[in-house]
Amino acid sequence: MATIVLAGGGTGGHVYPAIAIGDVLRERGHTVLYYGDPDRLEGRVAPQRGYAFRAVHALQYPRSGLWGKVRFALGLLRSTWATRRILRQDGVDAVLGVGGYISAPPVLAAWTLRLRRVIHEANVVPGLANKLCARVAQAVLLTYERTRDRLPGNAPRSVVGVPVNPSVLTGARSAARDRYGLDPDRPTVLFVGGSLGAARINELAVACARDPERVCQVLHLCGRRYHEDVKAELGDPDGVRLVDYEDQMGEAYASADLVVCRAGSSTLAELTAVGKASLLVPSPNVTENHQEQNARGLEAVGAAEVLVEQGWELEGAVARVRALMADAAKLEEMGKAAKSQAKLDAAEQAADVIEGLLR
Repeated sequence: MATIVLAGGGTGGHVYPAIAIGDVLRERGHTVLYYGDPDRLEGRVAPQRGYAFRAVHALQYPRSGLWGKVRFALGLLRSTWATRRILRQDGVDAVLGVGGYISAPPVLAAWTLRLRRVIHEANVVPGLANKLCARVAQAVLLTYERTRDRLPGNAPRSVVGVPVNPSVLTGARSAARDRYGLDPDRPTVLFVGGSLGAARINELAVACARDPERVCQVLHLCGRRYHEDVKAELGDPDGVRLVDYEDQMGEAYASADLVVCRAGSSTLAELTAVGKASLLVPSPNVTENHQEQNARGLEAVGAAEVLVEQGWELEGAVARVRALMADAAKLEEMGKAAKSQAKLDAAEQAADVIEGLLR
């Protein structure tokens, strides 16, 4: 059995797929460690899931400025060198980089030590760290076929999808609604801005909760940093439940007829796994607008509608939600279309590729 490192993070879209792959590798008898930023999401979630955690320190890539790029290059060299020592101490055999700037030093350090190297790209448009790491990777795991030619290097590509936590599939509608104190017979819309929350989705959720024409219930996962402000603004309207953070997303999905959310690949993978209709609001604050490109794929098969944040009118956005919630037949068809896109064996396929390199 081998010792394998999961490297990367910053957001749930990187952390949770990595852990899903790690869980499969652990079930197969391997020792799995997590390398990342102790001050970001992985520093909290990985230890909670039972992973030994090693702190890696690195600079984010600057978008402009020569001096900033020089500092980045020097910092990357220092971090890679420091990570080499940790890899040796841990007796590591392979590194899986899942994206986020913090994934680059472990993958590059593994390359200098001639360890096995794999990367996973969750989005249609690759991130900067994976563009760098693809040059030295021995295998590249993709979510979308369209990404195949967008990464440099000659490593073999495998389209496996985005691994999801199996717990997402375990939610039961009646029990979930009871947990949140929701009426089991009323349609429910779930608003969620991801692991960090999203101000514009919170704005839309509050407006929908206050909509005088609303006939549905609202379950609003607002994010911890927004909770007090949203609570003060929202008040206590009937049929609305506000939650700051939910680590049992299977329960939240099970309670919903429609999900209004961002379009990170991890979220989209969960929506397809559970077969939920969605109104996707791509984040505009991402590399090369990759969330909108992710979202358009689900829209093309009838599984979702896309609401572009730039220039939206709040009243029109509320009307979009209202119209969807009034059409139960359409929501059912969208859910079926979403389910048809699910790749429930993504984590197993990823683990197969890693084990293949280790043989």
